[in-house]
Amino acid sequence: MGLEFVSTDWLDWEEKEKAKIIEQIASSLPSDVFSTYRDRETLEKVLRQAVLTRSDLVAPHEVDEIVSALIGQATGYSVLQEFFLPGAEEVTEVFINPSPDGVPKVLYCKRGRPWPTGKTYFRNNQEAQRYLQKICEDAGRPLTEEAPIQDVWLKDGTRVAVVGFKASPFGVAATFRKSPVTRPPMPLSKLVESGMMPEFAAEILVDLGVLGHANLGICGRTDSGKTTVMRALGQFIDPLERVFIAETSFEVFLPGLKNCVNLVEVQVGDRVIVDMGALVRTMNRNNPDRAILGEIRSKEIIPASSMAASTSGGFWTTLHAGDVNSLRTRMWGMFMDGGINLPREFLDEVIASMFHFLVFLDKETITDERRRTLMEVVEVVPGRGYRTIIRFDAKEFAASGGKTRRWIFEAPVSPERLAMLAFRGARVKPEYREGKQKFLM
Repeated sequence: MGLEFVSTDWLDWEEKEKAKIIEQIASSLPSDVFSTYRDRETLEKVLRQAVLTRSDLVAPHEVDEIVSALIGQATGYSVLQEFFLPGAEEVTEVFINPSPDGVPKVLYCKRGRPWPTGKTYFRNNQEAQRYLQKICEDAGRPLTEEAPIQDVWLKDGTRVAVVGFKASPFGVAATFRKSPVTRPPMPLSKLVESGMMPEFAAEILVDLGVLGHANLGICGRTDSGKTTVMRALGQFIDPLERVFIAETSFEVFLPGLKNCVNLVEVQVGDRVIVDMGALVRTMNRNNPDRAILGEIRSKEIIPASSMAASTSGGFWTTLHAGDVNSLRTRMWGMFMDGGINLPREFLDEVIASMFHFLVFLDKETITDERRRTLMEVVEVVPGRGYRTIIRFDAKEFAASGGKTRRWIFEAPVSPERLAMLAFRGARVKPEYREGKQKFLM
């Protein structure tokens, strides 16, 4: 009788051994290694040293592969981990898009616009689907044929929106919206340098809006820079102020505040355990010096309006609206969602009780830069409506083919508002009182 050989897949065995080594090294590392070494070069040196201490590596040339796998395992992002490491702070979003050729395409968003990576991260749709199913399963919301759309939050606060199976005919799709913890707030000076707003507008927003503890509504369409501006302004808040931030998902993180509490909705499966209404009521009971509410979308407008009217230290929120008229329509609809048929003639009084200033943002598409742009700063005057203080000169921008970016100082802030804000700590400069129109660059 001849010798019998048992068929063995040596590549499979090798991969399993390698995975075992990676798991052992990962478990031996200090729990704070990834937060301690924030620059990638130092982090890789530390991990490489840990790998080189192993005498049972399959081959020396696999050191780089194992170091990369360690980083991917620790971050939870595996093949996409390069977008979530130190050095990639400017990347705000990562997209996995299905393709008719069966090979998913990966893009990233930086400085307000998407960019192709030019690399293949997934060989086919099945790989991408398994990758996203693992992420969803770890977050407690499995991606299945019965639940083909999932919205999950990872442990670092990154939000992942996934669509798969029959809901996405070409293959699974996903958007990773990076956690604010991994993205430091953009300095307001950088927003001025990039052409998002003139320096004069930035000064007004800080001197009156932040230091004056004004109520601000920061408005715009998706990806117009609402959260970016809010976080930039947040860097001017007194670090010892008692600040409460409530959101549906974790997006507004202000690292410089020592007395700040972040609250988010709690969802288990398809059921919301703690909603925005409950969070707003909790904020009210804690009597914060300043209350910040993530984007108002629906019936949470009711407790939010109560908070805004009663908060003496300043109330900030974001809203999906491009101008005053669309804001009025949106707010009326949100009150309707909450079961309140607010008379149209009373709507402006409610808005005036909630906000001192409205800031409107948009993103231009006439040039390749697609810059986020401050469109208007509007003062809300009780009983007198809405006064545009600063506005973007859209006509000149269009006439010049996108070459001229300038703003107009349309009108001074009302004396009554300046007096009230000065009482609350505002820095009131003489030019805020001037009534002469002028161009701002």
